[in-house]
Amino acid sequence: MGEAAELGPVAVRLYTRLLEGGPQPTTALAAALGLSEEHTEHAAAELLRHRLLARDPDVTPARWRAVSPYTAAAELVGPEENRLRRRLETLERTRARLGSLIPLYEETHRRGADSGAVEVVESRDRVMLLIADTAARCTEEVLTVQPGGGRPPGYLERALPRDLEMLGRGVRLHTLYQHTARYSPGTQEYVRAVSAAGAEVRTLGELFGKMLVFDRATAFLPVWDNPDAAVVLREPSAVAFLCSVFANAWSLAEPFSASYTATTATQLQDTIAGRLADGAKDELIARRLGMSLRTCRRHIAELMDHLGAESRFQAGYLLALRSASTAPPAADPHRATTAP
Repeated sequence: MGEAAELGPVAVRLYTRLLEGGPQPTTALAAALGLSEEHTEHAAAELLRHRLLARDPDVTPARWRAVSPYTAAAELVGPEENRLRRRLETLERTRARLGSLIPLYEETHRRGADSGAVEVVESRDRVMLLIADTAARCTEEVLTVQPGGGRPPGYLERALPRDLEMLGRGVRLHTLYQHTARYSPGTQEYVRAVSAAGAEVRTLGELFGKMLVFDRATAFLPVWDNPDAAVVLREPSAVAFLCSVFANAWSLAEPFSASYTATTATQLQDTIAGRLADGAKDELIARRLGMSLRTCRRHIAELMDHLGAESRFQAGYLLALRSASTAPPAADPHRATTAP
């Protein structure tokens, strides 16, 4: 059943006239309403679509009569309501059948978790299914690390409903991005939505790797040579270590905003400077910072200009000198020390 449009004002006037004056032919209705017969027929057609009008064919000329809204609703909506009611009953029966298997599933899942401290899942579909299942079970907290700048729009579209559902259940969501994600429109939109629901999102110049941890019990990590695979980690000490690494990075990160602050800009410059001093190539620096190669080279050029360097080698040398001059003096190994 298609959704019926709202009744227009002429149709409402026509219906009111029939209620007040009783059944009337089109000619009389047109004269009473000050309309042409064509416009009157058009308004009558609207009322017919809503089952609010009927024609009395036993008199000449044929007359229109108003139909009770109760009768119209029963005729127009009743069959659809019955179909929906039967559909809901079917869904409830299906839910009950599936629900009867929950105790078996919970017990099997618990035994699997106890025996499978480290599991490598090589199917992307299987990985997504496991993440969705773990998210549905999550009751307290989710920790997320997403390096590489802005996230792909398709991934964000899939993640947003899941994350909002968890937040709606009172689950805490803490997410770390790189500073470069601040200029991704899709990431900005996602962050606005989850932040409004209570999530906390921060950024850091460089991250230690991709990670997803549910309730400090189950962690999902990437497989370095297979982008469709994931390592599912359930060993308590290993997961606790990952959470401590996250906490350290979180304490250094800055709240997400749609632009660089003075602090984030300085952090980004220092990270690039450190990579230059290590002799890293532009492509590696760009990949580690989650930015395009063109943007990375622009930042490097600005840094070299600031240092007054004419080459990358000279820039690295000047950066090494600057780091040495700002480092604290080394302790004399022969000097006696006393406990405080």
